[in-house]
Amino acid sequence: MDAEKKRSLEIETSGKDRKKVRSSNENKTDLSQKKEETSLVEGSKDNHTMENHSNGNTVATLDMCTFCFDVLMSHFFKKFDKPTPNFTNDSYPLFVTWKIGNKKSLRGCIGTFTSLNLHKGIKEYALTSAMNDSRFNPVSKHEISQLSVSVSLLVGFEDGTDYLDWTVGVHGIKIEFGYGRSTKTATFLPDVAKEQGWTKEETVEALLKKAGVRGPMTQSLKDSIKLIRYRSEKVEMDFEEYLTRRQNVPELLNGCYVPLSNGHSSKYSNGYRQ
Repeated sequence: MDAEKKRSLEIETSGKDRKKVRSSNENKTDLSQKKEETSLVEGSKDNHTMENHSNGNTVATLDMCTFCFDVLMSHFFKKFDKPTPNFTNDSYPLFVTWKIGNKKSLRGCIGTFTSLNLHKGIKEYALTSAMNDSRFNPVSKHEISQLSVSVSLLVGFEDGTDYLDWTVGVHGIKIEFGYGRSTKTATFLPDVAKEQGWTKEETVEALLKKAGVRGPMTQSLKDSIKLIRYRSEKVEMDFEEYLTRRQNVPELLNGCYVPLSNGHSSKYSNGYRQ
């Protein structure tokens, strides 16, 4: 091969190599951009997940609390949109708890130890706990703006070796025992004993009273208790946070009272607080 042809071939080969390098670099750039875009999308998903999940929960989300308020709103206001759940429909035992006012006084709490599909179960117990808790009068629409709600999904059920085989602030407990000619049962969710400042002994005695024991709480009665301990995934939301998620709510609240931080209340009128 003469020198001129050799030089021509080297130039042609060099040009092809540069094209390959440029093409390779372009592919790397595209791949980098795609990774960055994917990272941004995943980041937004993670932010949404972090917003809805709290306290290390893996199933319970704030959307469940929003749904509870939606159910109650649709019960009182017929023009309110039909509630649509935006969370998993897996099955869990669950409790829905309503509290009221700045002091978060109990207003209703009912649930079940039977696993229910969450769409149906939360809808049912959101309304049942607000309207049918025999300890209280039914919630009225004038109280809605003072309410907060929590949803507890029960998990990790274990048999206790005795009535003290559980940990305050970690476990909820369900007790079962014979009393007279009947079998009594009662439960406290995991946060009850801690909120009340009770010891385990005090908690069990309060639970015996809740179950209907009116006589002396003897040691033999306590020793006869069959105890099941469990944990819960809990999410909670007050009405103010609910409003940030449902912009159309204020116009439905004419005449309803809303608590203020100073302990007084203001009234909604034409969609605004007075």
